Amino acid sequence: MKQLHKILLALFVWGVAAIGNSFAQSSADTTDTIVTFRFLPGKDILILRDNEAELARLYALVDEHRTQITAGEMPVYVDGYCASLPTTKENLMTAFLRANRVKSELITRKGLKESNFITANYARAYHTNKDMVVVTLHIPVITTRQSETEIPAVGYVPDCVEPASPAVNEPEQVTERESETEQVRGQTPEEKQVAGQTSEPETLVTAKTFLTKSCGFALRTNLLYDAFLLPTLGVEWQVNRNWGIKLDSSLSWWGSSSDKVQKVWLLNPEVRWYLLRNKRLYVGASGSYGEYNIYRYPLGRLFSKDTGYQGTLWSAGVTVGYQLCLSRKFSVDFNLGMGYTRSKYDSFGMTDGVRVSKERDKTKSFFGPTQAGISLIWTLGNSK
Repeated sequence: MKQLHKILLALFVWGVAAIGNSFAQSSADTTDTIVTFRFLPGKDILILRDNEAELARLYALVDEHRTQITAGEMPVYVDGYCASLPTTKENLMTAFLRANRVKSELITRKGLKESNFITANYARAYHTNKDMVVVTLHIPVITTRQSETEIPAVGYVPDCVEPASPAVNEPEQVTERESETEQVRGQTPEEKQVAGQTSEPETLVTAKTFLTKSCGFALRTNLLYDAFLLPTLGVEWQVNRNWGIKLDSSLSWWGSSSDKVQKVWLLNPEVRWYLLRNKRLYVGASGSYGEYNIYRYPLGRLFSKDTGYQGTLWSAGVTVGYQLCLSRKFSVDFNLGMGYTRSKYDSFGMTDGVRVSKERDKTKSFFGPTQAGISLIWTLGNSK
C-alpha cells in the first residue's frame, strides 16, 4: 500500500509539473503587439495628425496577419479608455465611440468585419493617459531549434556584451492585459453593458466617422447641370489619398431646329490634389471641350431670349472644391472653376419657324468661371 501511495504521489507531482510546463510553453507561444491611439480630452474624433505612424503600423500588422485574422484564429482586441469626462456613463460612451472610430478605419481600409474584433471599454485611464484606444494582437512566436553552427536567434547576447535594459512600457502593457479581467469584475452593471457591445457600431456610423477619403472608383452627377436640363454623368478614380482623376460627360438633346432647341455635349476632365488631414478639400487642373446648339431652352435663356447660338467651345483652368461626406457610400461635391474659355459660334434668330442667320464665324474669349458644380457622389468601392 505504501508503495502504491509513493507511485500515485510521484505521478501527481509529475502531472503538476507537466501542466505547469505546458502552460508556460503556451504562454510563450504568443506575444502581445500593442498599438495605441491618442485622443483629445472629451473628443471622440480620431486625429490623424497625431496617430499616422501608429495607424500605418497597424495597417502593416493587419496585412501581415490577414489570413489568421479573417479565419478567426487571431482576433483584434480594441479597448477604449476614457477618464476625462465628469461621469462614468459619459466616459464609457466616449470610450465606446473612440474604439469604433479605430475599428471603422480597419473595416473601411482593410476590409475587416465586425466579427474579427473583440471590444471592451473602460471608464478609467490607460496607465497615465486618460484618452486612449489600445489595439492588441496576440501574435504567435515561431521557435526553431538551432545547432551550434547556426546563426544565433534574436535575443542571444554574447558574454562580452552587456544585455540591453528592457523597454519601460513592456511590463506595463502585459500587466494591463492581465489586469483587465479583474477590472471587468469590478465594473458596475452599466459599465459591463457598454463594455460588452461589439455589434452596435454598425448602427452608429455617421458622417464624421469617415475622416479620410477612401480610394477607388465613384460615380457622380452634377445636380446643378441637371437642373438646367443638361444631364451629367461622371466617374472619379481616387488613385491614392492625395490624388484623383475625374471625367464628367454631359449630354442634352431637346427640341428641334425649328423651335426651342438645346443640343449640347460636353466633356470635362480634371486632375485633383486632395489637401489637409481629412482629404476632403482639393484643388485641381481642369479642361473642357464640347459643341452646342441652344435657343430658348434654360441654357439659351442665360444669354438671350431672341438669339440662338451654335458652335464649339473649349476651356482650361483651375478648380477648388470640397466634398461633404454623407455616409460610407455617398457624399456631395461643391466646386468652382476659374480660367480661360474660347468659343467659336454662329448666331441666329427664328422667324415663322425658320432660322435667320445673324452672325457667322464669330469668336469670343474671356477669363472667368469655367465650371460650377454641386455633385452627388456614389462610391463604388474602398481600398483594402
